[in-house]
Amino acid sequence: MSTTTAGDATLSTCRACGTLRAGPYCQACGQPGPEVARSFGDILTGQSGKLLHTLRLLLLRPGELAREIAEGRDRRSVRPLTLLLNLIPLFFVIGGGAGGFSARMFIEADSSGSMAAIVARRSEARNVPPVLMQEHVEQRFRSVYSLLVVVQALAYGVAIGVAERRKRLPWPVHLGAAIHYMCLSFLVATLAFGVGRLAGFDMAHAPLAGALMYAVVIAYMTLMLRRAYADRAGVALGKAVGILLFGYVVAIVLSLTALLVALLTV
Repeated sequence: MSTTTAGDATLSTCRACGTLRAGPYCQACGQPGPEVARSFGDILTGQSGKLLHTLRLLLLRPGELAREIAEGRDRRSVRPLTLLLNLIPLFFVIGGGAGGFSARMFIEADSSGSMAAIVARRSEARNVPPVLMQEHVEQRFRSVYSLLVVVQALAYGVAIGVAERRKRLPWPVHLGAAIHYMCLSFLVATLAFGVGRLAGFDMAHAPLAGALMYAVVIAYMTLMLRRAYADRAGVALGKAVGILLFGYVVAIVLSLTALLVALLTV
């Protein structure tokens, strides 16, 4: 690490980003220099501080993370897409599988039986036991769905951007708000489907539980729009309902797309 002296300050090059820094911390990226005494916890689990900060704001202050992006003070938070992509596997582990969100749920809901027939034909053509073929379909469905979640996040971002176009905020703010909403919705769904599996009831056929989930996410989206975009309560509620109706249609289309891709490519 090169060092130079300017007046009373010692300048050195940050090894993380290459910026010339004065003092123990890089003013560009915040990386502490080797001369800074750091604890084992800071070195080995330092990201936990970001995660706890992010989850606290996500759960308790809807819209604050989007405001952080808009106001240029989001360095303490986990990146929105990083958080979402880590929540998806957690969702499938806790809320997926039998009795949870799965390809099987959609196949069993198909009253025509055409999807189940496709699985049976694939099983026979591949000479694979039906149970094993169903597992293959499930794994492929999860993989494709996880990729399409990013598309869903972009769709929500566009919807929020259109609804809030008069605020003239940059698109990263809208996309950040959309992804943060999706993170919250995945946490709610993980809890709901996980509890449903433990209690032994099928969330797909529990209209009261479904209505409660929608009430929670509508309330959250409303509060998020109020904090992030300073909308009045009634305006925020109307926008929230419109955005979520659009998002619901997109979610159904993408879920069915993931299922069809899984059925046709397994």
